[in-house]
Amino acid sequence: MDHEKYMHLAIAAAEQAEKDGAVAIAAVLVKDDKVIATGVSTVWIAKDPSGHGETNCIREACKQLNTNDLSECVLYGTLEPCGMCLSCSAWASLPTLYFGAYLEDVAGNEYEIQDWSAEKASERMRLANGGRLTVHGGILRKECAELLKGYKEWSKAT
Repeated sequence: MDHEKYMHLAIAAAEQAEKDGAVAIAAVLVKDDKVIATGVSTVWIAKDPSGHGETNCIREACKQLNTNDLSECVLYGTLEPCGMCLSCSAWASLPTLYFGAYLEDVAGNEYEIQDWSAEKASERMRLANGGRLTVHGGILRKECAELLKGYKEWSKAT
């Protein structure tokens, strides 16, 4: 699978989200080399703390595929998934997740567990179907981090 290709699609979705007035965070879900769903962060716009790019993407994919089982899919996100997004991925039985920027790349992101590492946390997780979740970070890291250079100011203003 061409990981950079799908991360570029997530970056494009994040850029569009920013143009639409949201924070530039997005995810895409792929099955059989086809994009099934895209999700952007709607936390501040919708006043919904669960409206992360990954969770919105997973919700849309489950609707599109009419299932809770995404075990044949791969998720790509522009930012390291938080604990909620990682757990949602496990509940959906997503076996693999790729992300771009690490949380430490985002100045002002104070919304996570101290010393959080999605890659390390995934090593201890079991999927809803009993499988394992694998997380790989740093795909187009610099480009994804650049999307969020104004995050601190943006999140404080909304």
